[in-house]
Amino acid sequence: MSKAMLRRLSVALKPATAKAGVAPLEPSSLAAFLVQSKEKYLSEAGGEWTVVMGNEAGGTPLILFTPNILTIHRCVDLDTLASSIAVAWIRSEVHQKPSIPLIQIARDDLHLRAENLHALRVAGIADPEKQLFSISDAPKPIASTSFALVDHNRLGAAFGSDNAHVVAVLDHHADEGLYPDADPRRIEPAGSCASHVATVLAKDVELPKELATLLLCAILIDTDGLKPGGKALQVDHDAAAYLIPLSKLSTSTTTTTGVLPAPIKALSDELAAKKFDVSHLGAWDLLRRDYKEYSLTLNWHESKLNVKAGLATVPVKLKTWGAGTGSMEREAVRWMDEQGLAILGVLTSFRDKSKFGKSGKGKHKREMAWFVKDDKIADRLWKGLEADPEVRVKSHKKLKLVVDGVHSRVYKQGNAHATRKSTAPLLKKIVESES
Repeated sequence: MSKAMLRRLSVALKPATAKAGVAPLEPSSLAAFLVQSKEKYLSEAGGEWTVVMGNEAGGTPLILFTPNILTIHRCVDLDTLASSIAVAWIRSEVHQKPSIPLIQIARDDLHLRAENLHALRVAGIADPEKQLFSISDAPKPIASTSFALVDHNRLGAAFGSDNAHVVAVLDHHADEGLYPDADPRRIEPAGSCASHVATVLAKDVELPKELATLLLCAILIDTDGLKPGGKALQVDHDAAAYLIPLSKLSTSTTTTTGVLPAPIKALSDELAAKKFDVSHLGAWDLLRRDYKEYSLTLNWHESKLNVKAGLATVPVKLKTWGAGTGSMEREAVRWMDEQGLAILGVLTSFRDKSKFGKSGKGKHKREMAWFVKDDKIADRLWKGLEADPEVRVKSHKKLKLVVDGVHSRVYKQGNAHATRKSTAPLLKKIVESES
């Protein structure tokens, strides 16, 4: 969508008249709210504020320990970002309960998701590094004891003190049965958590158009533009129908037919394109962009040794971003050293534009590059991967990696449908097996 088009659409609506008890907001007030909340929260050292958080992310300071997995995201998704901001704004501005969205990512890592930056700009948040309250800004330990959770429903270990109280939960993942007294508490399936925010908290609230737009962006990107037969459920369609008239892209056309109005479709397409655009990232950032860590126990070792393994998912062909030239290999070993990894797997997913399939988008392919510091673990991993009937790997004959002091191997993945959700348990099974 062109800048000129966005400017025309952004002035198409006059500010909505506020309902009783809700102060009218000036244009771009969402950015002002974020800046002012951040300054006041820090000056009051937490006080009576509620911290609104999305799913566990943000790098080393915040590591979520669940059985055999340490989730270390270097970036939050748009759903978490938008939902956190919206809940904090509604609690603060409508219900007069001071709340601040804590974006669980380091300030320097905000650039890793181009779609997030684009959605924030469309919503009037032009300088997120300064305007958002990131984990880089948060005091350690955080002083607050009141929390609202979005896009997950278990308070992270870093915040779970004896005095911690979860006052609200909005999520679309599996319900862990915690915090029965939270109000609201909606944990139900949806394509996007932002849809629950819009239908539970934002109903009958005069949202600033920037905030309605931000929530709409999250729903669009999580549901592939409300694609019929896709991830979108009825709650997502209901939320979009509510938000569109309030947004900067207001249109009289509805989404009930399953066809998005032209301005909304243009925004959805642009967000999708940004999501897969990593052209601004080098090897170091690509490894960190979509990354998870796992704690593995070597059951066959006499001391039941624990090791750390990492899996980085990268939407770029290995050769394109420096594999085989030494740059990717150097950054991979550097990342292993920084994280204390015994194993690093780099899982690529991309479209081969030289072989256009029926979709016209290029054939979907996957590759694997593995780096292992221990020779016994390496032998087990190679044998296990090559024998597995699901991922169906074959040696990548045209690409060789040479890394001093680290065992490495590159595979083409026969099953392009096998994602990290398949590879992670396979890795665990291979490395931990006693046979």
